[in-house]
Amino acid sequence: MATKQSDLGVEQQYTWRENPDDIIVLVNQTNKNFILDLPAGRYRLDAGRRMRTLRSILKHQQIMALIEDGSLTIE
Repeated sequence: MATKQSDLGVEQQYTWRENPDDIIVLVNQTNKNFILDLPAGRYRLDAGRRMRTLRSILKHQQIMALIEDGSLTIE
């Protein structure tokens, strides 16, 4: 766990650091807007837009179905 000393002398703890290999970009390749039902809530991915997210999103059936039919791609 990493720590950082703030300007006020209070120590802050960081419990998570992103691994660059875990970051992906999902791209909506269609002319349709998608409402993605994710554990953290709903996310709207508009036509032609990109979403920067964690690779763990690929565990969700809705995401994988959209990738398999070519609606979403991974960059």
